[in-house]
Amino acid sequence: MNEDKPPNTRRSEGSTNRAADPDYIGEAHGKVADIGKGRRWYDLPYRFIRWLLFARPKRFIPARVRPHLSNIQNYLLPYYSHELHRAWDPADPRHNIHVPDDEHVTIPGLWAVELFPPSEIDALNRAFERNGWDRRRVSIGTGEQNRTMLNRSRTGQGWSWWRLGEVSGEGSPYVFPDSVREKLPPHIGAIELGAIQIGSGLTAVVAHFHLNEAGSEYVDEMWHRKHEPEIVYRKRRRPHANDRMFTAYRKTQNARRELHEEARAWMSDRCPGYFSANGKTQPLMDMLLLEKYDPILATRDDRKYWDALRALGITDNSLYRTSKDLPNLVLSEVEGRMCPPFEGDHTWTLWGNTTSVAQSMQNLHFYGKEHRRAISNAADDSLSNFLVTLGIANFLSVIEERYAVLRDDARSRHGRFKAAYIKQLRASFLTMSLDLTSISRDLGDFWRRKTRYLGEPRFVLDYAPWIVMEDEAQNRPRFTPIDFNKHVRKVCKRRVTSLLQADKDYREILSTVASLGSSIDTYKISRLATWISLASLAVASATLAVTDIGSGALLSGLADMLRAITG
Repeated sequence: MNEDKPPNTRRSEGSTNRAADPDYIGEAHGKVADIGKGRRWYDLPYRFIRWLLFARPKRFIPARVRPHLSNIQNYLLPYYSHELHRAWDPADPRHNIHVPDDEHVTIPGLWAVELFPPSEIDALNRAFERNGWDRRRVSIGTGEQNRTMLNRSRTGQGWSWWRLGEVSGEGSPYVFPDSVREKLPPHIGAIELGAIQIGSGLTAVVAHFHLNEAGSEYVDEMWHRKHEPEIVYRKRRRPHANDRMFTAYRKTQNARRELHEEARAWMSDRCPGYFSANGKTQPLMDMLLLEKYDPILATRDDRKYWDALRALGITDNSLYRTSKDLPNLVLSEVEGRMCPPFEGDHTWTLWGNTTSVAQSMQNLHFYGKEHRRAISNAADDSLSNFLVTLGIANFLSVIEERYAVLRDDARSRHGRFKAAYIKQLRASFLTMSLDLTSISRDLGDFWRRKTRYLGEPRFVLDYAPWIVMEDEAQNRPRFTPIDFNKHVRKVCKRRVTSLLQADKDYREILSTVASLGSSIDTYKISRLATWISLASLAVASATLAVTDIGSGALLSGLADMLRAITG
């Protein structure tokens, strides 16, 4: 895996033997006729459209029809590309990934975070009642009820961390003293839930999902499959032809995301909070352990494995986030642009070599006999506070998005406000203001807390070790490592300050709009009252006109007087 070659060996070999490389392009095109020149089902319509657009009939084709014909022609191109991909030599490393037979990846566990600001605290209390996490805890005397501990913690007098409960799957070998047995998603064996109190107004729930054997090996099985080119159909878009490499990317990443979806769906169903209420995915982190490849010992020559790592969703190959608290593990964020199945998700991964990590962790035997699960359990002890920090960053992103949506919606409805909409707008701003004010006060206390029951790994962002060694050998200026934890906190503080100012401005504008709206409503009501009065007068006059006036009535006397004057 880590070959002992000079750093520029691979580069020099590529430059000297370029002429001897197989002509993969020529071979593939030699096997497949160009589009429109064969007898395949798409050749005839392609030739016909080309004839309409470029031969004599083109003068009779209206200008507005020509783009539609071109679109049909372009719609057929992916089918030709698909046939070309099928004819391509699978040995070409530019169109296929190559996973060594003795390399395997295991995912022993993953973590998801849900936040409960003041606007969502009722949802957490409902989760306590629904899931029955307190039943066995109280019956066997292992602790107070969750509702009691939550209420005390949110007044600043309780615990900063406590276990909410444990859930074991039916037939699962996982056993906890006060766990609840229920049917879990197919790849999840057990779940441990813990609560972390941030100040007095924000509660975080961190769930540690233990994957069963099938779930741990699910991605590895897909990773090692022989993938063939496929056509991907998408709604309202033309088909897309994937070669072997991108088929492997898509299917392997989809397999990994299926595990994430199972965990997130369970959280949304059993313990929904702020992210679920706003239709967002919960921040999630999983652990990927490799048998052979070690990112810490990687060299320049190991770039040939990067495509296989990208299929897993790992694209951080030059910049590493590492921590002395979790030795030989690398923290990476899954990039949605490079890994489309994860686009829009907030997904992180801890990955490394199983043997290297196991040898560097002290007292690992206390966490289990099997190294992979023991590593996951050991990491769980210190990850919770860091996961909460990542969750808070995503929480602020959701608030920023909600403010933007309300602002733009208010602008689009300008001049068409109704009292009901203003009431709804004020309620939305009130909820967000309450959540934002609470978290801005609590975050400082949480991050200034020196002593915590659960530690927090301190991650440092730096170049990969092989790049650092090359820089030192070439006497290049050293990159100054960045404290990633401090960086995230600094960004969060800056965003909170910006949001508080925006919230203040929006509330002032909303108050002005509400005041103007009230004045307009008052004016409209007074004008309506005037018209109602005039209508009442008209009705009364009409009534008098058709009423039979008696001889002894006052109106009869007035009528006689008028006749005498005019007569």
